Amino acid sequence: MGILDKAKATAGRVREQAAHSLEAGRTRYDETRSRRQYARLLQDLGAAYYAENRGKGERDATERALTTLDAHAHAHPGAVLNVVEEARQARDIMHPGAECIGEDESLAAAARKMRDLGVGSLPICGADDRLHGILTDRDVVVRCVAEGRDPDETRAGDFAQGTLFWVDADATIDEALRQMEDHQVKRLPVIENHRLVGLISEADLARNLSEHRLAEFVEKVYGTR
Repeated sequence: MGILDKAKATAGRVREQAAHSLEAGRTRYDETRSRRQYARLLQDLGAAYYAENRGKGERDATERALTTLDAHAHAHPGAVLNVVEEARQARDIMHPGAECIGEDESLAAAARKMRDLGVGSLPICGADDRLHGILTDRDVVVRCVAEGRDPDETRAGDFAQGTLFWVDADATIDEALRQMEDHQVKRLPVIENHRLVGLISEADLARNLSEHRLAEFVEKVYGTR
């Protein structure tokens, strides 16, 4: 292939990428506009219902607001899902009672606990039940066994290093997703009153997010590696 042919091929790929990006941008814009419109219509319905019950509004106004909201929800079902997702909190989608490994317990004990629970990571907790870090199966294999260290003699607390990312139980799902996407983490501890109350994993997201929002998460967490 000559230089001119290569240039043409490159230009064609650039045009395709630009067209794809433009289409994706238009889709996101339409979704955002539909979601905001749905939220406004929901507020209108609430205001009409409140006015009616206060004796300052008519039943017809409430019924019109409800009809308009239903029509929009039927035409844009994704807007309803997104508004519902944004309204829920981290505590609503986490799996509660996350098992911890004590900071003074060994990596061998942690590995057995991961096996028994069928998980690939465990929060590291101190004697005060506060979160100190996250231990993964990769830590056990790569940072312990592969380096010739004895997992029976290595403390889990030795791996409670680096920046720890977490989310408050009252945070919205959108806030939790931003944390996971921005820092490219697949498991996010949920904290309440400075103590671990649960964990959000990819499985939790798969059960609770719309297909479109889940695809966005996967693209952001895995796509730039």
